[in-house]
Amino acid sequence: MPTNNLIVGLAAGYHYGDVRPFLLSLEHNGYDGHCVLFVSDTTRDLDRMAEHATIIPLERPAGLEHLPYNAVRYFLYLEYLKASADRYDHILISDVRDVVFQRDPFDFPWPQGINCTLEDRRMTLGQCPHNAQWIRGHQGEGVLQSVSDKPISCSGTTVADHDGMVRYLEILTAKLAPFTDGERMAGYDQGVHNVLVHTGGLPGVTLHDNFGPILTLGYTKGEPPMDDTGHVLNESGERAVIVHQYDRKPNLFKTIRTHY
Repeated sequence: MPTNNLIVGLAAGYHYGDVRPFLLSLEHNGYDGHCVLFVSDTTRDLDRMAEHATIIPLERPAGLEHLPYNAVRYFLYLEYLKASADRYDHILISDVRDVVFQRDPFDFPWPQGINCTLEDRRMTLGQCPHNAQWIRGHQGEGVLQSVSDKPISCSGTTVADHDGMVRYLEILTAKLAPFTDGERMAGYDQGVHNVLVHTGGLPGVTLHDNFGPILTLGYTKGEPPMDDTGHVLNESGERAVIVHQYDRKPNLFKTIRTHY
């Protein structure tokens, strides 16, 4: 029987090649839990994706038709967990286009509660034009200033036990709507996530930076180091469990897409 863990993501508008490294690296590293992908009517190659994951056509909840996909996904995940007959031991909500696994993600001893990811600590929320825009545009300049010196927490990979994940999604979705659209605001969910992380809005949260299990590459310098077996190393010199934003590094992107 599969282990009672869940990985869930959104593959809106993607094709099989976009998510193949995500899906195949999971299988190659022995993951035998559940994997669910929500898809849109523009997602292609569903039959091939369905060989590796449970595919669910997304339906926007009533009143949320105007929200970007990045925000809608959390409502879908919360609805799915609340309707599920299963209680999962651990859940990973993850981006899928730019994530690759180097171990079964649940082999790592995740602390109970909510586990969030920090990007390169040299970049702060106030310095990053994207995160600054997302926070300012949805929550105001005053809120941005209150967290401007904090490191970025990437909302693309979050791990929790079942109760912790439901709690995280309930808190997050309560802050995502109402939403007034604006220029370059499609990723505003990460702004909300960061304000919660850095102002005590998430009870029982543990933060993991690039020295830990998840290596988030967007603001790191140069190509990441690799060991002699071709695995990407985190900043502790150890094999990262999850590598995120690998598409930001041209050589690594080519290596992963060639391998998978």
